[in-house]
Amino acid sequence: MNEEILEFDFIGELLDPRAVVYLAMILAVFYFAKRSFEWFAPYSLNHQLTEADNKAVALTFSGYLFGVGLVLLSVLKGEEYGSEGGSRAVVYLTEMGITVGWCLGGIALLHLARTINDKIMLHKFNNVKEIIEDRNLGTAAVECGCYIGSGLIIHASLVGESTGLVDGVLSTLVFFAIGQLLFILFGVMYQRVTRFDVHEQIEQDNTAAGVSAGMNLVAIGVLLSGYIQFSDSLPGLAVWFALASLLLLTSRYMVDKFMLPGQLLDEEIMNDRNWGAAFVEGTTAIVFAFIINACFLS
Repeated sequence: MNEEILEFDFIGELLDPRAVVYLAMILAVFYFAKRSFEWFAPYSLNHQLTEADNKAVALTFSGYLFGVGLVLLSVLKGEEYGSEGGSRAVVYLTEMGITVGWCLGGIALLHLARTINDKIMLHKFNNVKEIIEDRNLGTAAVECGCYIGSGLIIHASLVGESTGLVDGVLSTLVFFAIGQLLFILFGVMYQRVTRFDVHEQIEQDNTAAGVSAGMNLVAIGVLLSGYIQFSDSLPGLAVWFALASLLLLTSRYMVDKFMLPGQLLDEEIMNDRNWGAAFVEGTTAIVFAFIINACFLS
């Protein structure tokens, strides 16, 4: 039997009071993230979630919260840049201040990603109108996928190794920018391989089209974040994106032939508005993305 099974030393680490302080700090930042969403949203979040019972707002806000959670997780897992001199209290407070700074910076990047994705991913119509007035769940599903996919990219950018604080900030910004560019490029590629106009179907309140697109955006976020954590090579990232995108898009063929035999997947989404079939496709894409990462980046 492993001798570590009966050891008690680890209990002291579990009861470290600093963990409680960090948890309280992260919860405060999480609340700030919620408030920042309200500041940037051109509508009352509380009114839409409670009084108006707007499920579309709930869906997009849930994606945002998931993205924020990924950002906060990456900061807690990332490197510590504390003060090399001074008392233990000074070092501890410095680390906490830098941690809060990284959290706020990551949330700012998430808001920036939301603006970029809204302007490019769904550029043919007004997202706010679709979500608030039409309560369009398809639009909300794409926004939810953008938040989670971008959150994965930011997460990977924040946990990478660096030689110092300045280098860490610069590398984070570089990988975030390139990751977002490839994220958008995949959205264009996805539009090309489908037999229907994604924008047109979503604007026509086709929830299935939005679910399919949103979950595929999460899948490419998984693939991009996996490589960013694996290597710092930018040429390698370009090659990885081409390979991973090709493999991911073929997963739609797998769904057609093996998961949902019979009518074509695109016809189920476009004609029947079958969001159940779209959910199966999206789930397959996300699972397949994790498997691709495990096969190539382990």
